[in-house]
Order: sequence, then structure tokens, then C-alpha cells
Amino acid sequence: MITLDNITHLTELAHTRQGWISELVWSPNGRALAVAHAAGISLYETSSLKQLSSLDGHTGPVKSVAVSRDGMRLLSGSADTTLRLWDVRTGKTEHILQGHTDAVNAVVFSPDETVMASTGADRTVRLWGNQNAVLEGHTDEVTSLAVAQNALASGGWDNTIRLWHIESFQCRAVLQHESWVRHLTVSPNEKHLASASRDGTVRLWDITTGVEHLRLDAHTNGADGIAFSPDGVLLATSGRDNAVKFWSLPEGKLLYTLEAHEKPILTLAFSPGGSRFATGSGDNTLRVWGIPSDS
Repeated sequence: MITLDNITHLTELAHTRQGWISELVWSPNGRALAVAHAAGISLYETSSLKQLSSLDGHTGPVKSVAVSRDGMRLLSGSADTTLRLWDVRTGKTEHILQGHTDAVNAVVFSPDETVMASTGADRTVRLWGNQNAVLEGHTDEVTSLAVAQNALASGGWDNTIRLWHIESFQCRAVLQHESWVRHLTVSPNEKHLASASRDGTVRLWDITTGVEHLRLDAHTNGADGIAFSPDGVLLATSGRDNAVKFWSLPEGKLLYTLEAHEKPILTLAFSPGGSRFATGSGDNTLRVWGIPSDS
């Protein structure tokens, strides 16, 4: 396990090159990584980063990917304006979802997987599944999504985060950054929303009330990525300073700065069991990190 006590011993275990990495997600069992990039979606085995397969079908760069709880389906969003739902076992597209009029920047499954959500450059948030809806309110391109039980958060170039009620489709709060919001994620206990912004800050918000609980002056020239450890006591952030920073929660103390990429780290994630950590960078490398057994 990667913990508060051993984080300074984090060591690179494997790396590979992959052009224009936009997002990475772990499989639920931690044995594979799905990576969205300019040419499609690649699946990697995590111990060696050997490529297992690729999912091809989008006609533009893939900008976002999400995985189902059983790991058997992937949802992707692309600059080609479509979403695709994939069968991981066959590598085939199950459904193509159309409705956006510009690039799809972010996709998520709801916790019970009855709803899929997407957002993009057309300034809309769209819900697909048992209930279809178009949520409007953002005044510029929307770049990120995060979801919890009965709550959906969207953030974008208008410097705001909007909290939506999934069932009523109503916006119940608007939260403000000083510049555009690049990434959102929800804490493991679903009590907090974390946001990363071009203004350089990472902030934690109460996902029910919208009250700001913590503000970290995290990265010069802008923050890009955020990830909670599975136990919720570590927060990893990344940005345009080419660094990953690890913070203890809830106090927000900086524990360790990892400097191993040559360009900004655009996406990062802890494995489901918390024993591995993955980063994807503008330097076109994907890296997996862990703690050596003798540490």
C-alpha cells in the first residue's frame, strides 16, 4: 500500500510511450489500465505496461474514458462528437451515442450505472440511459465531470463548477474558481468534491452544500490532475510545473513532490487497492509507480 509514511519511497515500476495521453483509468481489479489518446484507447497490463489490446472506432482523438464496476465495459468520449460504449472482452462497440455538436471532453458512469453522463465543447452536460436529458447553464466549454450518488459536478472554461441533482436535472449550486476548471473528482466517501484549475489551486468542496473546505496553492502555471487514494487520506495533484504533489488529508499538508516527467502530468490515478499509482504526461509517457518491498 502507498501510505502517508512511505510515500517518499515511491519508485517507478514500469513506463511506456504513448502519444497525446488525455486520460487513464484502472480496471476494478487493478490488473489493467485503459488509456485514452489521440489514436484511440489502449489497454495495458499494469505490471509491465505491455499493451494488451486497442479499441478502435472513433474518428477523432479520444478525450475521456470511464470503466464499469465489473470492468467489462468502457465508455469513451471523443473529439468526433460521439460517445462509445465498448465490450472490453470483444473490443467491439456496443452503442454509439450521438447528440453533442462539438467535442466530448468528459464521460462518467453514475454509481449504479443506470445513467451515463457526458460533457463537452458545446457547453452542455448530457445524461444517457434510463433518463436522457440535456443540462444547460455553463457559458463556455465544459471540460470535466465527476459523479456521486444523486449528484453530478461539471466544470469548465467559465471558471465555474456546477452541482446538479441527477434525478431532478436541477443545478443546485455554482462554485467559483479564478480561472477555468480542468479536472474534478469525488472522494471515496463521496462527501467531498476536488477541483483542479488553471488558477493553480486545488480545492475541496462539500458535495452537498458546496462549501469550500480546503484550498491548496498547488501548482504554478495551473493544476491539471487530482486523485484520492482509496482510503481518502492522500490527495495527489499534478500540473504545469511537471510535478506530482502528495498531500495529507484533511489538513492539506504537503508530504512529497515527485518530479519525473518532462512535461505537464495531465492525468493520474491510484489503483483500486492503493498499491500502485499511474501518471500520464504531455511528454508522451505513461508511468506506473509503487513502493519497493524493502521500504
